[in-house]
This record gives sequence, structure tokens and C-alpha cells, in this order.
Amino acid sequence: MERKVATCEHNVKRLRRCKTSVSEHDVLLTIRVPTLLELCVFKISQNGGAHLNKASLCHSSFNNKIAQILLHYLDDRQLCDVLSVTDSFLCYPGLCHLKELCLAKRNIDGITDTDIMALLSHHRLDAVTMSESDITHHTLENMARSQKDLSHLDLSFCLKVELFDSIFSFKNLTHLNLERTQFKLTPTAALNFYVLKSLRWLGLGKLKKHTHANPLSLQLLTSVTSELIVLDMNETIWDLTHHQQLSHFKKLEHLDISNYPAFGSDSEEVTFDDVIDETISKMRNLRSLDFSSCHLRQQEKIHKLKDLNLDFLGIVGQDDMFYVQDIDSLARKVASHRKLEHILVVLSKYRDNVAVLELALKNLFTLHRNRIDLGYNSAHIEPQLFESVLLTLERYPMGTQIQHIAAACLFTLNHRHDSKKLTEEPYPGYDNHVRRSIILLLISVNIHTTNFDVLKNCMGMLSQFCSYQKDFMFFEVIHGLMHVLDQQCAVLETSTVLSLEDSARERAQKISALTVRNINTSICQTSCSKKQRVGQMGLIETIVRVSRLAFSLFSQSPQAEGMSFCELLIETWSTLWNITDEQAGNCDTFVIQHGLDLYLDTYHICSQVMTDEVTVTQNITTLTRNMLGLMGNIAEVPHIRPKLQRTEILKSFFEMRDYNKPFENESDINEIRYSAAGILAHICSDGPAKWTVPTLTYQEALQGIEGAVDSWNINSKRSINYKSFHPILHILRVDCPYPCKLWAVWALTNLCQTKPKRFVPMLRRDGGVELLVKLIGEPDCPENITILASTTLGDAYDPNIGSDIEEA
Repeated sequence: MERKVATCEHNVKRLRRCKTSVSEHDVLLTIRVPTLLELCVFKISQNGGAHLNKASLCHSSFNNKIAQILLHYLDDRQLCDVLSVTDSFLCYPGLCHLKELCLAKRNIDGITDTDIMALLSHHRLDAVTMSESDITHHTLENMARSQKDLSHLDLSFCLKVELFDSIFSFKNLTHLNLERTQFKLTPTAALNFYVLKSLRWLGLGKLKKHTHANPLSLQLLTSVTSELIVLDMNETIWDLTHHQQLSHFKKLEHLDISNYPAFGSDSEEVTFDDVIDETISKMRNLRSLDFSSCHLRQQEKIHKLKDLNLDFLGIVGQDDMFYVQDIDSLARKVASHRKLEHILVVLSKYRDNVAVLELALKNLFTLHRNRIDLGYNSAHIEPQLFESVLLTLERYPMGTQIQHIAAACLFTLNHRHDSKKLTEEPYPGYDNHVRRSIILLLISVNIHTTNFDVLKNCMGMLSQFCSYQKDFMFFEVIHGLMHVLDQQCAVLETSTVLSLEDSARERAQKISALTVRNINTSICQTSCSKKQRVGQMGLIETIVRVSRLAFSLFSQSPQAEGMSFCELLIETWSTLWNITDEQAGNCDTFVIQHGLDLYLDTYHICSQVMTDEVTVTQNITTLTRNMLGLMGNIAEVPHIRPKLQRTEILKSFFEMRDYNKPFENESDINEIRYSAAGILAHICSDGPAKWTVPTLTYQEALQGIEGAVDSWNINSKRSINYKSFHPILHILRVDCPYPCKLWAVWALTNLCQTKPKRFVPMLRRDGGVELLVKLIGEPDCPENITILASTTLGDAYDPNIGSDIEEA
């Protein structure tokens, strides 16, 4: 707690240094605690005499000391507008004069009405929000005695309030929200509404006390002042028979009658066709109308609204409206699932309606994926859709379905941007969208750790951003993905016996493979210094742990059920190969984690697989290539490569210099042969005095290297991607046998022949030209080395090959 308090003090001090000349500048002050991300939001106002006038008491786990520290720093009339105080109700009458109080989502069990009154007695409030809190009618009765000037009262979703007589004591109310409460419009309540002459905004949505047998009476509702501007009755059952009573509200600008619960058969005497035709179409001041999910029998009736010149029309869920012509002519903004532009309006307008948002996201994914945008320019609207989806992700981090669908939407919205080829923002603000997406996706995968669909979609989206060349939030991404792997390892550790029925294990395998692939993609794009740092973060230990678990399951049935774990091993060994590239410290860590034993065990299983099935053979070959790539990195480190001189390990290298399996692509086979001979060349470059394996002599190893290299095609394609030639050139710098140097010169020649624009400039940069000249000048240099070296020098002296190293 002392650390949290110190952090709080530091942040508040930093806030105090803000200059008062800043106009309407928002500063977010965050204290990291387990249950709440945000403690305080301060708004720096333009004038210097502002005082605290708005408080929000939210659910959290802070103690009074933190609140007292904050208020201590506010004591010198700090420029603040909003403050969240928690855990108890604090009264500082000398400090602040509250005008707005938010108790939203506050569980106040154990806090008495006396506590509330202690807070309220010092202030004359204009607005109180108690949405989704556990208050009772006793709280309202106490408020009625002290807050006569209240103008805004929000009781939405306050399910424990049973009596509402007290609200009519607030005679100055202009804004009253009773959505999803126990309120029922009775004749008595209707009479009480007469006293609320200033009322302009009335929320009567989702009133479950009103049923088809006892609908909300529009006749009683006329007791509400005719000056009303906003009337919200979404999802409330009201009497359609008296729909003409709506004309009582002559100044009504916003009407929401959406999601009217199913009201029976088509034999109803009054329908929404009549409501539109006879009443709403004649409400000339109406600017916003929402009758989503309200069925019209005659779709053309909707054109009656054209003369209203609406700013907004909500027809979400109106499948019968899908093919109605000229919908866009009825309002400036239309909310539906018909077009991408309409869906954009839905995502903005219905932020509090989870069901509508889920449906909108599903339709967005379908429309955009199939490019059914009905004439709208999807490229133009994509940034706005991207922003709206991100806002939805931010708003509902715990919503499983929203996280699942929104991640899929991000994928399809970003899909046309090839992240690997992007050199600049495809549109202004794209980089900001990428950063926010990464944050939200990492939050999602670390919240929904057991939901396969969410994890799969989030990993799919992260795969696009991990390949983005700007390397955003590299360490945060790696850390977040490591946490996901820890969670999946816990699942795999409970499934040590392979069985077809273990769906949890299969899901863990798939998520682990996606996660490791994203880590690998990120590492491929980053610098050597960052590789070193993530190695220090424990990444190698995590990947080795995953590899060991995958191997234990793969080894039980390498040609059948275990093949999916071979695919996971392909990803883990590829990642280990990349993270150890020219990283001696990371190679050390791998060996310390018993990585050589893991290599040997995996190699033995792979070498025993005998099958004609193409997929199995290809997977085994790819896995073997990745393992040898890592062993090659270890062989390049002088103080570690002696540990490779174990009989079984050296035997594996010697065997694979002539690796050949049918049905394989040439590149992987060449890579395996090349890596195996290269490892032997590095070990032999230390000289015969350091050769310690008796079952394979030093001379046999040299002959094996030379025989393998002489059989290779110098123009063969390979997939390896060197960032420098220093590991190869090291062999040319030391006094070692010519077979070792033959391997090194062949490698340089092959790379410069097949990719001259990338590797010839690299050869010049790393000093390879001088070393090759020196080599062919040696009197006893073999002819095969002289030919290869001369060919490479010819490329190096070619004036048509520039000095810039082409990107891989």
C-alpha cells in the first residue's frame, strides 16, 4: 500500500505542475491496483479559480488514505473538475462545492443513509446519477429533504427502489431517467407528474411492471408536461390503441419506441403502420425517431416520415426494411444493418445496448468481409468503423461475445493493409489505431484466458500488427503473450496422456501455436538488443516449457494424433532459432534449460517417423530444419559449442548433412544439410585438440563436411535470412582446416548468387571481400575453394550491384 500511496503522491505532484494556461486539457491520472484502473480524472480549466464541483464515487478497493492524499494536494484550489473518491463517503465542505454527484454502479451495502446524508448536507446538487446502484427508496426520501434544487436525476437500473413518490419532491427536475426500474405509471403517479412542469427529458424504457395485460397508458402519460423534448420508451409495452396521445407532446424532438415486445398475432387492430401513418408522421418538431424491431406490415409506410426531415432514424433489426428503396432520404443518419455507414451509426448510437452492438458487429464483419457495401466507399469509412469497433472493445472488456466479434471485425477491417509492406500510415491516425488495438487485444486475451473463440480471434488480429514494421509496444506484446502461454501450459500440463476426446488440450495446442507464432513474428522484426532483453524477461524459459509439453504429447503418436503438437513444436523451435540468432546470452539460457536434451529427444522421434504421407513428412522436415537452425546458433558461440560434443548429438549432425526425404521442397532439405555441415564446421574450426568424441574422429568429420559441400548445387534456393556475415567470416579468420573454410565460402557464394542485392552489399560491409582475397592468395588453397571465392569476388566487384542492403 505504501508503494501505491507513493505512486499517487507522485502523480498528483506531476498534475500540479500543469500550467493553468492550458485550455480544456484532459489529464488521466492512473493508480495501478487490482480492481480499478482509473482513480482520478482531472480537467484543467482555463481560468485559475476553479474549485471541485463534481464527484464520482465508484466501485473500487482504495482506502481513505489515498483519497486524503489527493484532497491534500487539492487544498490549494487545484484546478480540478472531476474527482473519484472511494471506499467511504468523505465530506470536505471547505474544499469543494459539489454540483454533480455520481454513485453509478456503487454497491453501498454497509453504508447507511446517514453516510449519504453526511455527504449531501454540505452541498446543493444539480445532478445525481445512481444508475445500477443498490439504493432504496429511503435514500430518495432523505435526498428529497435536502436537495430541492435538483434538476437531473438518473435512477436507471436501480432495482431495489420500490416506491417513487419522493421523486416528485424535486419540482425543478428537467431530466428524469427511470429506465429498468420498478416504476409503474398509475393514476396516482400520473397526477404527481403535474408538479414537474420543468421536465424536458423522461426515460421510461424497459419498465417490466407494464405488460401486455397492463400496458403503459398514453392517456395517463399526457399528465406529463407538453413541453417534453425527449421521451424514451424503448422495450416498454405501451397501449398502441391510444397512440394519438403522443401528439400531446407538441415540442417532442426525440422519440424512442424501439424494441416493442412481441404483442400478438397479425390480427391486432392497431399496428405500427397506424402509429407511423396517423401520429408520428404529423409530429413536425420530431428530429430523432427510433422504432427499431417494430414490425411494419406495409414497408412503404416508412416513406410517410420523409417530410419530417429527421436527423436520426433507428430501424435496427428491421429485416423487412432491408430492400426498401431511398431509406437514406428519410434522415441524415440511419441506424440499421443494411450498409456499413448505417452500422457505423449503430455502433455510435447504441453503445449501452449490448445485444444491438453484438448484432451490429456480426453484420459489420459479414458486410465488410464479402465487400457488400452497396455502393458506399468502404475504404473511406474504414477508419471510422475501426474507431467505433475500438470504442466498443474499450467499453466492454468483460463481454465475451463482443470481444470475440469485435476482434474479428478488426481483422477484416485491417486485412487489406499488408502490414509487412506498410512503410507509412494508410490513413491519418492508423498508427494510433494500431497502438490502441494492441492494448485492447492484450487486455482481452489476459481476461478471457479460457475462451477459445476470443483467444483465436485476438491472436489472429495480433498477427497482423506483430508484422507491422513500426515495432509498436514490443515488450508489452511479448509480456502479454507470455502470460497467455503460461495459461495454456497449465491446461497442457493436465493432459499428459494423448486422447482424442481431450478438446481442452486441442484448444490449448492451437492457441499456443498462434501465440508462439505472434511472438516469433515480433522477434523477426526487432533488433538484437531487444532480443537480448526479452531473453532476460524469461521468454526462452517459457518457450522451452511449451516445447517440452508439446514433445511429451507428440512423442506418444508422432504420425497420427500427436501431429498437431508437431505443428506447435515447429513454431516453438522457429522462435527459439530466431531469438538465439547472434545472441550468446540467449543460447546460454537455452542450454541451461536442458535444451540440448530436448533437441536430442525430439530428433530421435523425428528420425523414427517413416511414412509416405506428405503432410507428416513435410512437418517432420520443417521441425528438423528449425532445430538445426538453433543448433547452428549455438555452434557459433565459442564457449558453448564444446557442449555439442556429445556422441548422440554429433552423430545427428553427421547424419543430417546428407538429409533426404521424399516429397519435400528443395529449400528445407538444403537448409538441413547446410546447417548440419555448418555446425560440424564450427566445431572443427576449434582444432583437433578440442575434439573429444571418440566414436566419430576429427578427420571423419572433416571428410563428411567436404563430401557434403561438394555435392551441393551452388544455385540452390534457401530460406535462411542472415543479418550479418560475421558468424561465417569467423571461420575464414581463424586457422582451421580447408573443409571448414569450404563450407564458409560455399555459403557466401550461394547467398551472393541467389540474392545479390541483399548479400553482396553485406559481404562488402562485413569485410568479406578482404578475407576472400587473402584466402585465394594462400599457396595451398584448394581449387574448389578458389573457384567459389573468385565467383563471389566477381559479384562483389560488380558495379551494377549497389551498396544498399535490400530488405529481406
